Amino acid sequence: MKRIAMAGSLALLLGCSDSQPLSTIDVSLAPGQLFEHRTVGGDEEGARLVVQARHFTVSEIRRNAQTGWVAVYTYQPAEGYIGFDSAEIEVLTGSEGTSAPTHTTRILFRFNVNSR
Repeated sequence: MKRIAMAGSLALLLGCSDSQPLSTIDVSLAPGQLFEHRTVGGDEEGARLVVQARHFTVSEIRRNAQTGWVAVYTYQPAEGYIGFDSAEIEVLTGSEGTSAPTHTTRILFRFNVNSR
């Protein structure tokens, strides 16, 4: 059974007033292995893909009955691909129901697809 190795680090980007927190998640995958990252599930909360991966069969945010209406980023490397890939999403929170979300967190996924 393959294990997904994840190490996350949180870095706060400073320097301008509209900077957003950035969380980096390193993921080690076997070729063809599926990765899922759950984000938010509130009615007024959401997530969006802002930088698409390059070497993928699946790289999308799913939010449906199968995910329990939680926004889930899903990635699967392209068939036969071995190497590095990355994608970036934004997670939107902070709405009280009558306004747009007030807080955005960016998550960078760094994928290492290897045959180990």
